[in-house]
Amino acid sequence: MYVAGVAGTSVNNVGVYGQFGEGDQNIPQIPQNMSAGVFGADALGNSRGVVGWSSNGQGCYGMSYSSNGVVGQSVTGAGMFGVSDQSFGVQGISDGPGPMTATGGIIAGVFGTSGTNNGVIGTSTQGMGVYGYSTNNVGVVAGTNNPASFAGAFFGHVVVNGTFDAIVKNAIVPFPDGSQRLLHCMESPEHWFEDFGSAKLARGRAVVKLDANFAKVIKRGDYRVFVTPEGNCHGLYVRGKNANSFEVRELTGGKSSIAFSYRIVGRRKDIKGHQRFAKIDMPLPPPTRAARRTPRKPVPTAAGLRAFIARVEKEARDRAPKGAEKARARMRRIRARALRG
Repeated sequence: MYVAGVAGTSVNNVGVYGQFGEGDQNIPQIPQNMSAGVFGADALGNSRGVVGWSSNGQGCYGMSYSSNGVVGQSVTGAGMFGVSDQSFGVQGISDGPGPMTATGGIIAGVFGTSGTNNGVIGTSTQGMGVYGYSTNNVGVVAGTNNPASFAGAFFGHVVVNGTFDAIVKNAIVPFPDGSQRLLHCMESPEHWFEDFGSAKLARGRAVVKLDANFAKVIKRGDYRVFVTPEGNCHGLYVRGKNANSFEVRELTGGKSSIAFSYRIVGRRKDIKGHQRFAKIDMPLPPPTRAARRTPRKPVPTAAGLRAFIARVEKEARDRAPKGAEKARARMRRIRARALRG
């Protein structure tokens, strides 16, 4: 009762082979020339090749020192599929667990954590590297409580198909000395578009046409014009505005022929039902625990391999019933004698 229930050994093939069903011509052929310690096959295509079960421990456990502990592969289905009623569907840990999420023990379909490496990496050649979606909540949440770091970083174009809300919006501008400097946005309680230009009076008056493309995106019946003279005169004013142009005149009936600059501010045409100083609900609390560490890449060594094997053997001995180690030693001696012939 303290030795292996089934033991199989093969040099170039499968050590232990298990198959369910006699086979079906409509089911793809079972892969041939497999080499594995244990190989399970479902010949009917409606059951499972391998099932592992445990009431309190791991149902299936895969281990490797320098390669993948578990690999899942499929042609049309999910390579790996995890389901849990009260915990993570899939949990991945690299180089020890990393910090918990800012709001505590959040349950997730997939949870990746690391002490010094990346928690989750997603890549794709033609599809999306990472895709987050929620029906009633936030699709993707990112955070850090290190003021010298960033909650998110994008290297390339960013598109937001919806409202973009931020506490502070900055522009990163290159300086002639090679440094990067911050410029800040001017904010308004309403949505405006601006256009700038210059013109010249002819005997004290000028008609300025709106840029045709600018006029298409503003409410042309309600825009503002600000004019600045660029020479000596009695002053300028806007006499009339319509959907296509506005007229600028000199005060007191002046007849100057000076140049002037202008600024046009119009409300965005595509925004409907805007509310000034609208309240916004931000239910996500800020991070409360530090998470930034210096990454490093572990290098397998002979000493590390010996320590890994020793740790695995110790865990197996600790879990084994009393007297199991003696039984295993006896089996090893029997197996050695059998191999010697």
